[in-house]
Amino acid sequence: LQMLERHRPELEAVSCHYFDAPDSIPWLSNNSKSFSLNAISTSPLKPKQATWPTAELNVLFYPKAKERLLWWLYQIQQSLSGTQQLWVVGENDGGIKSLAKRLKGMFECEKIDTARHCALFVLTPKPGVTIEDFWTHYQHNELSISALPGVFSAKKLDTGTSVLLEHLPDLKSGDFLEMGCGSGVLAAELLTRYPQAHLDTYDVDLLAVESAQATLNANKLAQRANVYWSADATALPPKTYQAIVTNPPFHKGIRTEYGPTETFFSQASDRLVRGGKLVWVANDFLNYQTIIKAQFKSVTVIAQTKGFKVYEAIK
Repeated sequence: LQMLERHRPELEAVSCHYFDAPDSIPWLSNNSKSFSLNAISTSPLKPKQATWPTAELNVLFYPKAKERLLWWLYQIQQSLSGTQQLWVVGENDGGIKSLAKRLKGMFECEKIDTARHCALFVLTPKPGVTIEDFWTHYQHNELSISALPGVFSAKKLDTGTSVLLEHLPDLKSGDFLEMGCGSGVLAAELLTRYPQAHLDTYDVDLLAVESAQATLNANKLAQRANVYWSADATALPPKTYQAIVTNPPFHKGIRTEYGPTETFFSQASDRLVRGGKLVWVANDFLNYQTIIKAQFKSVTVIAQTKGFKVYEAIK
């Protein structure tokens, strides 16, 4: 933002759209809008192919998940027209200096400013890339998994989810809830193991929501699932579940962040029927038991391996 502050007269002189901004834009006006992949409210939305409208000037903040750079540029490029411009801004420590190498011929770029350990580029798009270039596909057992860039378990099944699935206790079929759908691999596995179950799952990240929906569609499981784009579970339909199963997220960018998961766990009991189970996996160093023991009659470690623990709490 400090870099863009130097160009504030230019930004305020035209309509400007900001993409993936890490913070709110202090000079945002009626002519400007900001777009993010993270749900900023608790209003649940079903996934759909997003469109990203462009303006006279468009500014992309260099993504912390660098594999999302080309995806963002492709999305913006689809709407650019006429004399509309595209800028990319970022910190040197965040990788902006390698921008030209990462463009892979999709764009021509020219540096227009450097200051405060940041750089600003103007990009000119080239045609020839399709959305399919950004999808990753792999097999897990008999399941086909599809994922967009930067999504959890995008390229292979992560160790924590693998441990959870290996030691998953018996669950009663019914309504299940999952926090953090990622690529949809855990949701698909649960629905496959429990053919009478129905699943609600959500994620704050739009690309995770689109990925999970694609995975469920590919495995013909979508009719038994709802995938929501939401910041937390409070906005989901007011219902209770037989089981909550999750490999909860705790990272945001390069910082460790526990807040959303702690909030989820503090409300988990209210979402379960009596006798319902909360099952989760976590790194050995993560400890949510203090929050959970106050709500559940029993909390048990049912497995410990590969640096992870699997827990079961019964209401």
